[in-house]
Amino acid sequence: MMLEIVDSHFHIWDLNILNLPWLNSCAGIIKRSFSMDDIAKDYGQYDFNFKGGVYVEVDCDNAIQEDDYIFKLKSPYILARVMRARHLCEHMRLPIGIVGVREPLHIDSSPRGRCLERSFIQGLEVLAKQDLLFESCNRVDELEDLYNSIKQVPEAKVVINHCGNVSTLDESYKKAMTKLASLPNVYCKISGFTTDNKLFVKNLLDFISGTFDHSKLMYASNYPVVNLYSSFEDHLNCVREYFNDDLDIFSKNAKKLYKINRPQLFASVIKLRPEKAEYYKKLHANPFSSVNKMIRECGITKYKIWNRDDLLFSVMEYCGDDFEYDMAKMAQDPETNRWWKETDPCQKRIDGALKSEWWADMDLVYDLNK
Repeated sequence: MMLEIVDSHFHIWDLNILNLPWLNSCAGIIKRSFSMDDIAKDYGQYDFNFKGGVYVEVDCDNAIQEDDYIFKLKSPYILARVMRARHLCEHMRLPIGIVGVREPLHIDSSPRGRCLERSFIQGLEVLAKQDLLFESCNRVDELEDLYNSIKQVPEAKVVINHCGNVSTLDESYKKAMTKLASLPNVYCKISGFTTDNKLFVKNLLDFISGTFDHSKLMYASNYPVVNLYSSFEDHLNCVREYFNDDLDIFSKNAKKLYKINRPQLFASVIKLRPEKAEYYKKLHANPFSSVNKMIRECGITKYKIWNRDDLLFSVMEYCGDDFEYDMAKMAQDPETNRWWKETDPCQKRIDGALKSEWWADMDLVYDLNK
């Protein structure tokens, strides 16, 4: 099967429109304009299906001008947008149509300890309430600060850019990244590292893939900035080789996190055995945490079950791109199977359910918003 790629982190800019002062320190390597056509051309060298990716802000000196430039582009390859927040706070500017924001924490103008400031934490709280992501590009020696900040807002979804900008795989880096990986909503992009030292690359990817849950990792090119420390081709090839073209790493995890797929709603019904009703409700009052985790990993973002007499009704929102793939993944999970061994005896099929159905599908007959 042809590999599908969703690039979770790329940049483009038109220097006739935008001013990027930081490019002055990059000599001639990337000090020119880059377009979506340039990215598509580079991906077009390979025999796979490049779907597009996530545009990430470029530290332009005029964030509103950058917003205007990006939102006027109609490229089908721009699947989601992460725009600039000059200063995370409770009243920050949040453009319509974004999936998240980034306040660069690694640049000279960002004071050390910035992510520990109360305004920053309030900004994380706002993003969490609006279900928006924070993209975190950090100085590597401040990853511990980031952990201490995020743990105060554990419901906030935070994406660590470029493996935390690591250059040396030392114990302080490992300790901080292990702490970050322990938080429930922290993700990591596989990007940002030099590829000339193969042993370093292997050790880094061994550590990252062994520390972060598989569902929290995503391929990212960092195009065209990747050319400052490696090359687009070398980075792509080394990540492909290490992860063996894993579909989750190269497209599915990013699609779910960045809500690239249009949500699908599924409604279903099943009978509840009266003698098991109280036990069933007790189970769901405190479900296995591993089961909830697997549900989310499989692209289900909302899931509710209601009860009336001997009937159970459920409504589920799915934001993945391959329902059969994700349901097969769930069915192979040992903890989910252990959960089903507890819940299935509490239920029975409704009359008229198909042999292939446990929960029976329900048809939509009215939608206020259509």
